[in-house]
Amino acid sequence: MRIVTMIWVGICCLTVLTVLVPFASAAQKTGSRYAEQLDWTQDQIVKRVVVPSVEQPQGEVQLIRRHDLLVVQILLSSRILKRVVAVIDAKEKRRWPETHDGYAASNRYREELFRATEKAWEAFRQRSDRNETHQTMAIEFILGHEKSWIALSLPQTEGEYGSLSLIDKQPVKAWRVFGDYVRKNVLEIIKDSFQLDEDAARELLKLNQ
Repeated sequence: MRIVTMIWVGICCLTVLTVLVPFASAAQKTGSRYAEQLDWTQDQIVKRVVVPSVEQPQGEVQLIRRHDLLVVQILLSSRILKRVVAVIDAKEKRRWPETHDGYAASNRYREELFRATEKAWEAFRQRSDRNETHQTMAIEFILGHEKSWIALSLPQTEGEYGSLSLIDKQPVKAWRVFGDYVRKNVLEIIKDSFQLDEDAARELLKLNQ
């Protein structure tokens, strides 16, 4: 009986490693390909707001200066992450219908977002601190002068809503986005999150000019 138990434990451990090793390799590949764009160690947070509200906080939207890049980061820390992502998905669908030029880029983003949410759930299930009740995910819209990217990662955070800070990040997926989708979507996110009109939101976006 003891031998059977040991064999079963060994199989379970091998199964976990089989799942985690490809994920870790993919994350390292993603991080190395866009290392400069994803380097958050010198980030300067210009402006932040708790979303969707201080009364029902699920994370923050942060406007960040990263070298010569402008980053809008949605830093989520939530007990109901899948529901929060569903709300984000619904907003994307309204902003970018199939008839819109940005639909393909939005659709790719939404697909990757749901995949990253599953990885966040798996990480949460395997957490070492069983007292931790929040799942975390970071969504980055990265704007350069001529190029733009989207990055998804699993962050470790500390602090309270309104002053969340990063301890570490595990890249999940990052890709370059062609066209104006990122810039236009960032404008909509800033307007929605910071409750700004279009002119005020555009002024914030001038930070990377």
